[in-house]
Amino acid sequence: MAVPPEPSSPVLVGRDRELGIIRGLLERSAAEEAQTLVVSGDAGVGKTALVTRACSEGTDAMTIFGACLPLTSMSIPLLPIRTALRNLDESLEEAGIVDLDGDERDVTVRFDDWLGRRCRVHPVVLVVDDVQWADRSTLDALMYVIAGPARRHLTVIATLRAGEVGLGHPLQRWLADIRRLPRVFELGVEPLDRTGTAEQIEALMGGVPHQSLIDDVHGHARGNPYFTRLMVSGLTPDARAAPVAFPVDLSSAVLQAWFRLSPETRRLATVLAVGGAAISAGDLAEVVADSDVDGVRSALAEAVGSGTLDGLVDGSFWFHHPMSAEVLAAALSDDERREWHRRFANHLEARLEEPASVASVVAIADHRYRSGETRSAFEWALRAADAVEGADGRAEELRLLRRAVDLLPRLPDIADADERLGGLLRRQRSVAADAGATFDELEAVEAMLDRLDDEAEPLVAAELIVRRMHLRFMAGRSFIEVAEMREAVRRSSASPASPEFALGLAELAHAELWAEMPDAAVHAHDAIAVARDANDPRALAHALAAGSMAALYAGDGLRARELGEQAVEAALEAHDWFAYVHAVLWEANAVETWASGWFADRMRTRRVELTARGGPQVYIAWLSANEAVSLLVVGRGVECEERLRVALGSDAGPLGDVLARLTAARFAALRGHLGDARGHLLRADELFADGSAFLAFEFDAVRAEVRLAGGDPDGAYEAALAGATGGGSPPTMCEWLMPLAARALADLARAARDTGADASDALARLDALVARFPHTLRDAGVLTPLMQRQIVAFDAMYAAEQARARGRADASLAWCEAVEACSTAHIPWEEAYSRWRAAEALFARARGRREGTEMLRSGLALARNLGARPVEGELLDLARRARVPIEEPSSFASGVLGPLPGLTPREREILDLIVVGHTYSEIARALVISEKTVSTHVSHLLAKTGTANRVELAGLVHRVADEQGRDE
Repeated sequence: MAVPPEPSSPVLVGRDRELGIIRGLLERSAAEEAQTLVVSGDAGVGKTALVTRACSEGTDAMTIFGACLPLTSMSIPLLPIRTALRNLDESLEEAGIVDLDGDERDVTVRFDDWLGRRCRVHPVVLVVDDVQWADRSTLDALMYVIAGPARRHLTVIATLRAGEVGLGHPLQRWLADIRRLPRVFELGVEPLDRTGTAEQIEALMGGVPHQSLIDDVHGHARGNPYFTRLMVSGLTPDARAAPVAFPVDLSSAVLQAWFRLSPETRRLATVLAVGGAAISAGDLAEVVADSDVDGVRSALAEAVGSGTLDGLVDGSFWFHHPMSAEVLAAALSDDERREWHRRFANHLEARLEEPASVASVVAIADHRYRSGETRSAFEWALRAADAVEGADGRAEELRLLRRAVDLLPRLPDIADADERLGGLLRRQRSVAADAGATFDELEAVEAMLDRLDDEAEPLVAAELIVRRMHLRFMAGRSFIEVAEMREAVRRSSASPASPEFALGLAELAHAELWAEMPDAAVHAHDAIAVARDANDPRALAHALAAGSMAALYAGDGLRARELGEQAVEAALEAHDWFAYVHAVLWEANAVETWASGWFADRMRTRRVELTARGGPQVYIAWLSANEAVSLLVVGRGVECEERLRVALGSDAGPLGDVLARLTAARFAALRGHLGDARGHLLRADELFADGSAFLAFEFDAVRAEVRLAGGDPDGAYEAALAGATGGGSPPTMCEWLMPLAARALADLARAARDTGADASDALARLDALVARFPHTLRDAGVLTPLMQRQIVAFDAMYAAEQARARGRADASLAWCEAVEACSTAHIPWEEAYSRWRAAEALFARARGRREGTEMLRSGLALARNLGARPVEGELLDLARRARVPIEEPSSFASGVLGPLPGLTPREREILDLIVVGHTYSEIARALVISEKTVSTHVSHLLAKTGTANRVELAGLVHRVADEQGRDE
């Protein structure tokens, strides 16, 4: 077959829908009649890669590949057909049968005739790449082939760059003509979305990329796979942003169409690029000042025809791919760019009318800033920030406010500069809080604290210290710290009736509860009283949440739920989204363990409520990630995956991202995707450098599971022990830690015994572990019936792992108890694992085969339902070693034939499967034997029943069954 060129990117992601469409068309062509497909999209979007993948993996047809070229000074008739035929595999006898000499008409007829003969032997796919560059003779030849006989197994696929086919392009007429023909379809290939770009970057870099890198690359490349590949080339997975200067090959690729323009058009396109937004020909003429409108309009039309620019419906023009503007603007000198920005600002100011449009004011502010005019840039930044103020413009307002804060110190002669800076920082903080911009708000809060007179404004300082702690927590920089909150209480203690004092007490109680300090409940109680007297909903929300947490630690679930629900309402009134999520979590914890379907459903309800109230994305992601954690534990994998896809594909912020990453890491490890698991865990560790200190998250348990999945029991044991021995309240997933630690030691002891080595070290560590932790750890809170059953289950697994480690004879009993306990506790992943271990231990017993077989089959069904590939693989391996059929055969045949003399138990199993229509290979897989063995047993069955083949054998059984039915 012809060998197509390497696709523009070696990685193809996010194209399942398009691949399915092409493969479906190829199947129809191979089975029914000829088909034609036109695949269009921007240069670099992956058209060639898509078609190549579909043709190489979706069909066994003979593929002929030819490409058109952007020739300028010469024309080669039928170029793609000639090159495709010459590149055919020389082993084909027919390779040279098409005479390429003669005029275009004769060659076209001979080629079409050759295709017809080939299609009678084997399906054929003709791919012509980049038909926008095809000459007239090639287009005519393709038209002739496409309009040929319908009853031939031929697929014609043409790719074209949509941006380079303007209204006057010769291809437009050809496209209009073939659209009128039957069996002609079109497929547009769009750029990748952010999730697709993330998948591509991860595949290219061999590791999980930073979210900031994904945002940066996707913002520049706009989902173009080729541009993405060039942009990340040479970067390592720890890169946080794309290179400041674009690589030369990327710049060249982006400007391919621009290079073909006339000098004057290139100049105008460069000026347009500096402008940064769509503009009309008249306005651009005024900016450049040395060109008339007609000349500018003509040049812009040329740029549109080349695919460099798009003409928009309002009569303005902008680049087909925005990266072209970035590359062109970057190619100018600093002085040239500043001068053009000054001209654009002057032009926009001269045309500004009142009331001024928001877009115009922002554009002037940006041009003044980039022109280097500091005072004007400051004044226009403030005016633009005022113009965009509001919920729909928070991100833009925040950008402009940060610019103003940065510019103000450069204006030493400005009046009341210090007071104005304070106001700007307060505004930046407020806007960032509304937008959920954690780092921007933290930056403002820290700047406000740095310039604050603590003695003059102690209440302001106290409130800022509390908020800084919340933001540091959300940014992954530190957990809730007792010392910091004590400082907030100290600052505000001179005003014991103030909301700031209530807030400080509330968050001191919050920190002390995590640290298991004795005064926490008293501080929470006092905080509620002060906040109620102060009638401050924000302070009250935090105080009630701390009170809910304290009541839960004390085992008073009803009180905890009551206070949690009140905290949620107060947080909504105050629009304090941190307090809202905090309260929601403790309200739910008061009712049921987080490891439950109820908890997941509660998170969903509150997430929907927060979305409806306009809560920022970072807090919605926080709830969404908590929902995913619970969904995974209870085995609702599809829903969990959906939540993770949303969280990981959005701007979740560090806190939501780390929760989602930990859940994704655990999910991947449980399903056997070790590379993904390690990548997600690595990214979580990058986000929260000291993850073990964040007791609200399951860092250590997930680390232990991922390391066990990777065959590192020593590392798993260390991770589990770190989680169990850290200070303060037990971390999330603490119940898993002891079973995981014991499992790691059991793996070490068993590995030692299998190799004849001494297992005493592993057993000594196990003895020390059990002496220190005789039972599994228990999370704080009310012991609900489900939570009690889960603790029993983890205790049973802990005991069973100890029995496995020591090689005890009663290990099978311990594992059977663990299976029952896990089933009752609704923790299906642990149940599947326990069923594997129980089956393994049962088969080791002298009379445990029947029970072991049942346990194996039920474990296999559960593992397959969950997608637990590692456990499934272990069970299949156990079935092969124990020679156990993995499917329960029907007993219909054996029941019909009764105790037929001479049939062995294995022959009866095979007969049962033959009767229900299984093939030899299916029987072999079901019974875990070879097909040759199946054939031997079938031969014996035929001899013993006097039948000639397995069809007669099955017929015999059914005839006997019919006779028995009539007798009855």
